Parts: sequence; structure tokens; C-alpha cells
Amino acid sequence: MKETKENLEGIVLKLKEHGIKAGQEEKYKLVEAGKKQVEELLIKAKLESNQIIQEAKINATQMEKNAQIAIRQSSRDLIEATKIAMLDSLKSVFGKQCENLFTQKEYLQELIRVTSESILGSKTLKVSPEMLSDMEGFLLKQSLSEQIQLKPLSTSDTKIEINSSEKQGVSFVLSAKDVEDALFSLLNKDLVENITKNKES
Repeated sequence: MKETKENLEGIVLKLKEHGIKAGQEEKYKLVEAGKKQVEELLIKAKLESNQIIQEAKINATQMEKNAQIAIRQSSRDLIEATKIAMLDSLKSVFGKQCENLFTQKEYLQELIRVTSESILGSKTLKVSPEMLSDMEGFLLKQSLSEQIQLKPLSTSDTKIEINSSEKQGVSFVLSAKDVEDALFSLLNKDLVENITKNKES
């Protein structure tokens, strides 16, 4: 009986030892598996973090490029709008000044003198009714009244018309608008050249 008891105690002791050892082995396995899982999660998190940082950098670079493109385009649009506004303003000023020229008798006299020389022989000259008497005096003074028959325009337009009495279809019409367009075309060409030169230098 004593022997059986000792055997039982030995078995129990062995089972205890075996159980403790198995438990410790299982605990060790669980700890190692946990460590490995934590390491894998850390590696995955680091990779995802690096990817997020790279994507953020790429997005930031693209946003900066887009902003620079938008700023450049806005600058070009602003410069173009300013140029158009300035040219429109200049054209308006030119238009008013050219209309004023056709109401100044000295300008009209010089214009008539030069243009009448280009059409030989007898001719008809039409000017605005307001300038008729001044031009009659000018033609008499310049001894041109025999060559040039003076007539009023049907309206008070800022222009002159010279028609050859001898050669049908030979005529010359010059208006304030023609002078404005010609002068403005020259000015606009110079402006474009100056702007281009400034951009190149």
C-alpha cells in the first residue's frame, strides 16, 4: 500500500512537472508568436507610414506645380487684360484727337493742299458745312478756287472728299477714323515691338 501510494505520488509529481514544463513551453511559444506578430505589425505600419509620406510629398509637389501654373496663367491673363484696356483707352483718346484735327482749319488746309496735289486737274472738294467758309478763304488765298469746286458734305462728318471732275472714278476720301486707324496701327506696332524687346532683355 505504501508502495502504491509512493507510485501514485511519483506519477502525480511527474504529471505536475510535465504540466509545468508543457505550460512553460506553451507560454514561451505564445510569447515568441506575439513578438513575431508585433514585429510584423511594426514593419507593416512603417511601410504604410513611408508610403503615406511619399504620397503626401508627391501630392504636395503636384499642388505646388499646379499653383505655379495657375499663377503664371493668371499673370499672363492680367498682363493681356491690362494691355487690351490700355490699347482701348489709347484708341479712344486717338479717336477724339483725330476728330478734333478735322475741326482745326490749319490741319484741314494742309490736308487739302497735299491731297489736291495728288489728283491733277479740276476737282470737287467736300468738307463739313461748319468748315466751308474757312476753306473757301483758304482756296482763294492759295489760288486754288479755279481748280477746286467747294461743296458741303451732306452731314457734319469729320472727313474730306476730293473727286476728279475730269477722270471719273478718281477720288480721295479721308476721315478722322482713317487717320486714327493709321496712326494707331503704327503706334500699336511700336508698342508690340517694345514689349517684345523688353521680354527678350
